[in-house]
Amino acid sequence: MSPDPSGGMSSENVVGTLRQLAEVLQSQRTLGAALASIAETATLSVPRCDAASIAISLEGRPSTAAISARVALELDMVQYDTDDGPCLTSFRTMSTVRVDLVEGDSSFPHFAPAARRKGVRGVLSVPATWGGEVVATLNLYSRTGPFDESAVAVASVLAAQVAIAVSRSPEFAAARNVVEEAQRNVDDHSDVNLATGLLMVNEGCTAEQAEALLRHASAQDERTILEIAHRIIRQHQSSR
Repeated sequence: MSPDPSGGMSSENVVGTLRQLAEVLQSQRTLGAALASIAETATLSVPRCDAASIAISLEGRPSTAAISARVALELDMVQYDTDDGPCLTSFRTMSTVRVDLVEGDSSFPHFAPAARRKGVRGVLSVPATWGGEVVATLNLYSRTGPFDESAVAVASVLAAQVAIAVSRSPEFAAARNVVEEAQRNVDDHSDVNLATGLLMVNEGCTAEQAEALLRHASAQDERTILEIAHRIIRQHQSSR
């Protein structure tokens, strides 16, 4: 493999490495193994990348799931402990974050000193998005200098692979279903409460009486209470 002047591989070798990664990912049976392969590939294909981590979204917060070197985990943990850093910012804003520690970037007052103490001179965090939300971030650390645009380009391709790997995993699907079901339950409860309030206003009754009316209509029409609530809400909206 012939490195390019920026410290990475040539474009031909990058393409070859990414093609090999795609083949490896097809054979991986667990999410952890797939993410570990992507993290390792980052150190081989992204110019100046010395260490990589992948933080996946768990209940709306990032948690490191794969690393290529211990320093990546250590700097991820600094960010979680101080609530400050490029990984967290990328996760929250769905945007790519580059930090140049050579020029004394002061965007992250807690994280930057810790990174410098470990000899890190550049950091790059790229969001992995799926279905309009961040499912993970790819976090890269360099001891040789800040990351450039070519590094961002390759890292973005790898972040897309992270998103695919996460979205295909049974763990992600199960977690997503739980979250979606919980949100539906919250929405359904809100609709029933709204219909109860409308009945209280329109019928001049108490909350207990409104709930009794909902149950009676449900039994009489052989519909669920939620369906009756939706009907009341539609009637109210059409009469406005």
